[in-house]
Amino acid sequence: MIRIVALPLLLLPAVAFAQGDALLRSAEAAYASGELDSALARVDRAIQADKGSARAYKLRGDIRQRRQQVELALIDYKESELLDPNNARLFVSRSAARITEGNIKGALRDLDRAIELDPADADAWYNRACAHYMVQDNAQALKDTEKALKLRDDHADALFLGGLVKGELFKEEAGLEDIRRALALKPEIPGARMSAAILLYEMERYEEAIAGFTEVLEKDTAAADVRDAHYYRGDSHYNLKRKEEACQDWRASAKLGDKDAVFIVKNYCDTDEEKIPKKPKRKRRKTVVSF
Repeated sequence: MIRIVALPLLLLPAVAFAQGDALLRSAEAAYASGELDSALARVDRAIQADKGSARAYKLRGDIRQRRQQVELALIDYKESELLDPNNARLFVSRSAARITEGNIKGALRDLDRAIELDPADADAWYNRACAHYMVQDNAQALKDTEKALKLRDDHADALFLGGLVKGELFKEEAGLEDIRRALALKPEIPGARMSAAILLYEMERYEEAIAGFTEVLEKDTAAADVRDAHYYRGDSHYNLKRKEEACQDWRASAKLGDKDAVFIVKNYCDTDEEKIPKKPKRKRRKTVVSF
């Protein structure tokens, strides 16, 4: 009798594990298709069924990071690490969260560990490049993007970041080429169209820059990009001696809060001046890399 009664009890852990694994696979599928609410509900159930699943905690951390719940994501990543300290992808994911919160030292520690576990992971090298870019170590950032691209030559984000870095190192032509290659692979990269147009502007290829800023205004919605696209398109027109077109853009930029544009509208557009008196010296635009 004891053996007959105990048999179902012995099977319970295996049944719970099987249920948890099925729920986890379902959650992973929902996450891959961008259904974050559904993925979160399913992975919560998977964790309830199997609290020893490092994979489930990592997935929940990834979902929460995508939902911009960075603190909660970090808690889940810690739980996953306690259960499996040798998962390279865990450290790649956590490094992204730490970069987002500004903890670059912590991110680099995670990336060193990820690369130690799997030196062939292109994403680890890309995230490392991002971390170095955030602290303005462009030389190291460029080395890391090159390593990522050696491992995966179609890594669009690494191409884009490499293009940004080359542009900041005054290698504008090479930077523009990389950014255009990145856009061909992944047109939705945040800020990529704007960055390409800025490089054209800095190279004084104003007609091409105007076309680039126009594309930004047609396709991008980020407030800072729209405001700056109007400003720089206006300045491109100004450099081509087109006051009317320039002022249309500067007025639009001023309405969006650009202080330099406000000054120019007041002291140039609303006057008979042919040149801007004491034109503001604008700082070089720096792109913020998004995860």
